[in-house]
Amino acid sequence: MSLWNRFINWLTDADPKPKTGSKPQPPAPPPDDPGQDIEAQLKVLESKLDQTVQDLADGLINRAQFENLYRHYQNQRRVVRGFLQQASDPAMLKIGAGESMVIRQRFAAKVLAYAVYDNITSLPLHTVGQFPLESELVVGFFSGFRSAIAEIMGTGARKAVTDDGKVLIYVPGQKTTLIVLYSAEPADIESLSLRQAHEHFEKINAPVLANTPVLENQLIFNYDMFLKLT
Repeated sequence: MSLWNRFINWLTDADPKPKTGSKPQPPAPPPDDPGQDIEAQLKVLESKLDQTVQDLADGLINRAQFENLYRHYQNQRRVVRGFLQQASDPAMLKIGAGESMVIRQRFAAKVLAYAVYDNITSLPLHTVGQFPLESELVVGFFSGFRSAIAEIMGTGARKAVTDDGKVLIYVPGQKTTLIVLYSAEPADIESLSLRQAHEHFEKINAPVLANTPVLENQLIFNYDMFLKLT
C-alpha cells in the first residue's frame, strides 16, 4: 500500500464519526492523477474548517469543541499540503519519498512570530514570539493603511522583506490585520491558508470585534492552534 493510501486510511479513521442516523457515503473511486485526489482531500478539509467555524458561530459547538476540531483539521491539512507539494514538484519525484520530505522540511519557511492588529487603532491585539513591533515595515504599513484601504482590502496576503532576509506576510481583514514573520518566503499555499484562517478569526470573533474598544481577553485566536513557532 502506498504512503498516500495509508494516509487516506488514517484520515478516514481519525475523522470524527458522523452523527447518529447519518448515512455513510461509499468511497469515491481513485482518480487517474494522484495529484487530483490530494487536491480533493485538501478541499474537503478546508470545507470542514469552514463548517467548524460556522458551527461555533451558530452555537452548535462550544469553545473547547471548536479548538480541538479546528486543530485536528489543521493538522490533517498540513500533512495533505506536504503530499500536494511533493506531487506538484517533478524534481522531488526523482528523489525518495523520505529524502524529499526531509529536504522540504529543512528548507521550508519557518514561522518566527505573528501578531493581530486592530485596523482602527493600529495597536496589537495579540502577539506571539519576538514580533518586531517597532519595525518600520510594521509601523509604516499601518501609517499608510487608511489611505490604501481600498487597494489592499480583499486582495489577500501581501509581503515585505526585512533587511536580514526575513519575510513579513500581511493579511488585512475588515476589522483586523494578521502579520506573520517568516524565516524565508513561504509557499503560496501557506499564504492562502493564512487568508482562510484570518477570515475564520474575524467570523468567530465578529460580536467582540464590533465593540470599541475590543476586549482582547474575549477573542479566540485560532492561529495559536496551528501556527507553530520554531
